[in-house]
Amino acid sequence: MATSQKTFPLRSLIGQSLLSILYGILIFLFCIFLFLAGFNIWYAGRIYPGIYFNDIPLGGLTKQEAQQTIQTQVLPTLPQNIALVYQDQTWNSNLLELGIRYDPQQIADYAFSIGRSGSPAVWLGNVVALLSGNKTIPPTILLDETSAAQTLARIAQELDRPMQEAGLSFEGSSVTTTPGQIGRTLEVAQTLATLRDAIRQQNFAVIPLTVTENPPDILDAEPYAQTIREFLASDFVLVTPQEYGHAREEQHLTASVLSPMLQLVKTNQDGKISIGLQFQESILQNLLGDFSKRFNIETENPRFIFNDSTAEIELYTPGIIGRSLNIAASITNIQQQIAAGAHEAALAFDYTAPSVADTATGSELGITELVQQQSTYFYGSNSARVQNIKTAASRFLGVLVAPGEVFSMARYLGEVSLDTGFTEALIIYNGKTIEGVGGGVCQVSTTLFRTAFFGGYPILERYPHAYRVSYYEKTAGNQINSNMAGLDATVYVPLVDLKFQNDSPYWILMEVYVYPESSQIQWKFYSTSDGRTMQWETSGPTNIVEPPEPKYVRNDQLQEGEVKQVDWEAQGSDVRVDRQVYKDGSLYFQDQFLTHYAPWGAVYEVGPGVDGYPISEE
Repeated sequence: MATSQKTFPLRSLIGQSLLSILYGILIFLFCIFLFLAGFNIWYAGRIYPGIYFNDIPLGGLTKQEAQQTIQTQVLPTLPQNIALVYQDQTWNSNLLELGIRYDPQQIADYAFSIGRSGSPAVWLGNVVALLSGNKTIPPTILLDETSAAQTLARIAQELDRPMQEAGLSFEGSSVTTTPGQIGRTLEVAQTLATLRDAIRQQNFAVIPLTVTENPPDILDAEPYAQTIREFLASDFVLVTPQEYGHAREEQHLTASVLSPMLQLVKTNQDGKISIGLQFQESILQNLLGDFSKRFNIETENPRFIFNDSTAEIELYTPGIIGRSLNIAASITNIQQQIAAGAHEAALAFDYTAPSVADTATGSELGITELVQQQSTYFYGSNSARVQNIKTAASRFLGVLVAPGEVFSMARYLGEVSLDTGFTEALIIYNGKTIEGVGGGVCQVSTTLFRTAFFGGYPILERYPHAYRVSYYEKTAGNQINSNMAGLDATVYVPLVDLKFQNDSPYWILMEVYVYPESSQIQWKFYSTSDGRTMQWETSGPTNIVEPPEPKYVRNDQLQEGEVKQVDWEAQGSDVRVDRQVYKDGSLYFQDQFLTHYAPWGAVYEVGPGVDGYPISEE
């Protein structure tokens, strides 16, 4: 029996295969669609699966459920305290104090939003990713910087402290110290920045505080105190240089003087900081100002004697180069020596040479002849008064007066005291004749006044005595010439002076001599005559007022029955003296001197056991 076969074309088989594949794909896609549609319907309003917060699954929960879960199950397990740390100090603060809080609502909103954004393809990819693996979301943390700053400010009250230098105190050579302190300042803004960064990194359990330290120059003063103790163990010596004819002198500064001046000073040399010992300049300046009174030496011209035989001047005493303490330069020297560890420093001076050389000649100075001389007499003066006259006169022997110079007697007379060669004798003081140092000096000033007066030189300052004194009206032979009244002058350093001006073009050389044997003092002016002459007239004593009755004063220190006269009577009067000075035949100048003398009564001191005198209560 014969069999038959069917044959199918190859094209038909391929078409059927492709159709089967297409059906399969469509079915697969439909299944996926059904799954995704069901997935989307199921998770509508719910968080997609695979989403975790702090190991707690949130998938399948609504936002409200997720927020509740986070609030009750997650937040209690998160850190609630933060340690704020500086070195070995720790301040524990809870989140509320620092203004830190978690936001469950934002966390839930964020969890719900995952996988729901973008195109369908992106959405599908997100869903597949969530189904194939878990996603842990970070917490949303809020920071209230105002609260954080307030908490840090409270910590700063404990942490902050001022920088303090180590202290040194002195008592003589004893030195004590107090320790220094490193200053600290909590930098709130920088610490807040650190806190923000830690929150972003989810690592804020421990926050380092940012603190600026301000160390003192000297934290421990003990090494410096030891240096100061060694320094104070011996005197610091200020020395004057031996130059220009001046001898070396020393001024020792003891610990009691040194310690208040000492200070430690920071210096920066080429970036290298060092601490050194110095004196406080303000105190040192005042100290040197006081020392200048001792060390300063006034410039003095040489003194000469006129040789009447040769008409030349001869050197009597050499000139003195003056010096003035240069305080600024001295301070520099002293500070340098202290820095070098020395105990001696040279004082610095400015020097001024005399205006006249020791080798000057009379012709160079215009000193060629005697132009004026005057004498006064001190008959009846006791030895103390004579000694004072001699001592005062010696101050002026050989003195030069420059052309145009205003000569001050007080300047050359200087201090009148027991230490400068004077002794006690009768003086007029505060309306009384009393024992006082320098009695008799006015004999010298009166002689100078008359020499300048009769020499025709301008008198710039002159004070008469309170009452007439017989010494100043005496002439040779112990005679009284009342025309000499009104030609006296008193000097009381430093209050009362006698001044005249050398208004000639030539120097004046003064010579003053005291002759005790004839009770005479003679004052000479050597110069060159410029042709001046003078005339004078005196009214003599006028408006005479008789002296008051004698006064008797009780003095129990006198001997029994002793009565001692201590003041002498004198008439009160007024005197006017006129002077005209001529030069080259013409009036050069004229002046007038008015003197009022108060009436003066005798005063007697009455000893014990003496009766019959009207004793004054004064």
